[in-house]
Amino acid sequence: MEILRATELDGGKLTALIYGTPGMGKTTLLGMLPGKTLIIDMDKGTSVLRGNEDVDIVRLSEDLHELPEVLKELHVKCEYENVCLDSLSELERGMLAYYGRIGKLDGVPDLQAYNRTDFKLIDLCRQFRALPGNVFFTAWEQQKEITALSGEKYSQARPMLRDKNTDNVCGLCDLVGQIVMNPKDGERYVRLEGSPSCIAKDRLRKRKYCRFDEVIEK
Repeated sequence: MEILRATELDGGKLTALIYGTPGMGKTTLLGMLPGKTLIIDMDKGTSVLRGNEDVDIVRLSEDLHELPEVLKELHVKCEYENVCLDSLSELERGMLAYYGRIGKLDGVPDLQAYNRTDFKLIDLCRQFRALPGNVFFTAWEQQKEITALSGEKYSQARPMLRDKNTDNVCGLCDLVGQIVMNPKDGERYVRLEGSPSCIAKDRLRKRKYCRFDEVIEK
C-alpha cells in the first residue's frame, strides 16, 4: 500500500475520452498530440494522418484477437508518450459482432454476448489506463433522450456506447471532451464542461474548452 500527501501529487499522465460526430476531427486531434503516438485503428480512418512522422498505426483483424497481445507488449515495453484506441464505439460493435458469430443465434448477439462485451471492454480500458504514458480513447457521438426525476425530458450528447459502458469509461477518464464547432470563427474546439445537454469533464484542470493542440497542456 502506498500513502501519498495530496500536496505531493502532480498532474502526471492523462487518460482521456474524446467523442464527436463523424468528420469532426477525432483522429486529426490524435495526430496533434505532443510526442510519439501509437494509434490502434479500429475505424480505419487514420489515412488523414498520412505523412505524420510522429504517429505509428496498428490495424487489427476483424476478430480482434491481436488486441490483448498488443496490450501485453505495451506493458512490457512502451516507447510512446501517447497510446490511442480509435474508437471505442467500433471496438464495442466489433466485440458484439464476434460474440454473435460464435454464439447460437445465427450471428445475433445474445445476453451472454452483451455481458461478455461489457466486462471485457471495461477490463481493456483499465489495462490501457495502466500504461505508463497518456491514454486516449475516441468514440462516436449520439444524442440520447434523458428523463429527469422531475419528468422533464431533454437531449444529451454522449459517447456512442451502451449506457453502462459510457458511465464506466467516463469514470475511468480524467478528461472527457466533446468536439464542437464554434460558429463565430468556424474553428473546432473540445468542450470540457459538463451539463445536462453534454457529458464532459476535466477533473485535472477544470477547463471549459480547449483547442486541439491544448488537450495536453505543455
